Amino acid sequence: MELKDFLGTDLKYDVKTIADDENLTCEIQAILIDLNMLNPPIDGIFGPLTTAALHRFQVHQKSGEPGYLGEKTIKKLFDAKEANIPATPIVLKTKKDTILKSKPLQSSQLTDLEKHHISADQEFELLAYVPVRNHFRIAFRDHKYNNTGVWYIHEKHIEIYEKNQIVHPKSKPEHIRIKVPYKPKLDDWYNPAGLSNITSIASCLEFLQTNRKSNYGKFEDELYEYALSQGYSRHNPYHLVKIVRDYGCQDNFKTNATIAEIQDWLLVENPVVIHSYFTSFGHLIVGVGFDNEGLFIHDPYGEWSSTGYRTDLSGAYLHYSYRLIRNICMPDGNFWVHFISK
Repeated sequence: MELKDFLGTDLKYDVKTIADDENLTCEIQAILIDLNMLNPPIDGIFGPLTTAALHRFQVHQKSGEPGYLGEKTIKKLFDAKEANIPATPIVLKTKKDTILKSKPLQSSQLTDLEKHHISADQEFELLAYVPVRNHFRIAFRDHKYNNTGVWYIHEKHIEIYEKNQIVHPKSKPEHIRIKVPYKPKLDDWYNPAGLSNITSIASCLEFLQTNRKSNYGKFEDELYEYALSQGYSRHNPYHLVKIVRDYGCQDNFKTNATIAEIQDWLLVENPVVIHSYFTSFGHLIVGVGFDNEGLFIHDPYGEWSSTGYRTDLSGAYLHYSYRLIRNICMPDGNFWVHFISK
């Protein structure tokens, strides 16, 4: 297979399929090396470093194909090769003595071969980095430890710079609201009293300009019908994830989310859907912003208070304090959140 063979097709390769094709791997590596996103040599091995370099290219070029290779990424690779787009240098600095880990776990859970000590005030150039829980998965450009250049490192022990500008940790603004469309559930065609789940997902997908599968009715009614046709339960959070992905978007659903993670997600103008107990049987709301005191919420059922819901009032851009969010959305310590993006 060659890169040009993807053009004009819906063909998509995941990492394993790419790795099984040495010629395709060599072609990808050659372009990434030309762009200074990967070090020589071209060896035909689609390992962790080449995977990280391709992922960084996709993020940098906004190809919209995370986790696989398709026509969109191929076109970007060809255009980048012709223009010789320079790679933005990524520099990691250690703020304190820390440990590189083979897994994002406590170091006490790892063997000596699964970790490596790094001292403070060190600088390293990276090929790529991805946040994972409270760690970053990093790919070193020029360093290997225990014969691998891909490790995890705790987020609080490092700083990351691009173009000499710090990108981690981020300085968060005091106030942000994103323009997610508000959708009340009470005017849904199907079961209007019980569709906070589907209605919340519809708000996010419409904000992300997702292509619909039909051209009639409201988006939330279409999603309800689609869920039934696929045998999905709208009460199952993992089935909601499937709906989002079936419509071409990403849903990173977490049962142990944090408010800080929601803030970071909103900062890049991506919405979240939050599970809560504003009703006794469970209720979903959309996170659309935050300030120092709390989150801005689209509540599809109207305006909530301690005495119950005012369904005759709009639930758009309500301000729910962080204390209220903790009490109502994570009373047992678990915090179920859908992090939704293109």
